[in-house]
Amino acid sequence: MKRWLLLLWLLLPLPVIVWHYGAGQKWLARDQAHGLIRRGWEAESRRDWAESESLFHAAAGLIGNTDPRVRGQLDLGLVRARYRQGGAVDAIDGIDRLLTDPGFPNQPVDLQREARELAGRIHYHAAWVMRLEGARRELWLEEAELARQNFRLLTETTRTAGQTTYSELQQTNLETAVRLQRMSLTELMGRRLPEEGQAMSGQGLSEQMAKRRGQRGQGKQPGIGENEDGPPAPGAGTMRFPGGPGS
Repeated sequence: MKRWLLLLWLLLPLPVIVWHYGAGQKWLARDQAHGLIRRGWEAESRRDWAESESLFHAAAGLIGNTDPRVRGQLDLGLVRARYRQGGAVDAIDGIDRLLTDPGFPNQPVDLQREARELAGRIHYHAAWVMRLEGARRELWLEEAELARQNFRLLTETTRTAGQTTYSELQQTNLETAVRLQRMSLTELMGRRLPEEGQAMSGQGLSEQMAKRRGQRGQGKQPGIGENEDGPPAPGAGTMRFPGGPGS
């Protein structure tokens, strides 16, 4: 009897060891990742985009693809950090991948909405910068059109959901994107590039996008939703993108 009790006592740590080196490691990694994410959000609040990007990268390495929702948050945070540091092409690629990912419709509605608004802002400012750089019309217009489509989709879906205040904000965004398409280059050059898009300038964005022409958006273009084949809405709002008179 004593021999069996001794054997049982010796075997007691075995499940703990198995858990520690198996599922326990996954739990530990997830806990560490959430800590990094919280620190990344804090860095964002300080506008320390380089720090937030580094923290989000580290968290993504711990999470991998084990938690699609957390991974979606991280991917969005990485795009936001790249965009705010002026990594225009990386930001465009990142947001396009996120919106066209097969799992994107399964993400929380708030994350989908935030991603689409960020996409609209990235494409809007990319179009503005490319026009100033003298890009061919079809190049800058593609970005402007993606901005319009994302803002239009947000406007329509949130209006249907009864989110009036947010829908009105996106309607203003939509009208601003339409105005960018319609104004002359002379008029655009007389306006100050909004602060949010200034980091995109001075890096030859038009040349980079021209080299990639035809390589992106295979099949369905990012930003195109249901009923997105109608004409642009009228109007020319300027409230959503501050940065100077008429920006």
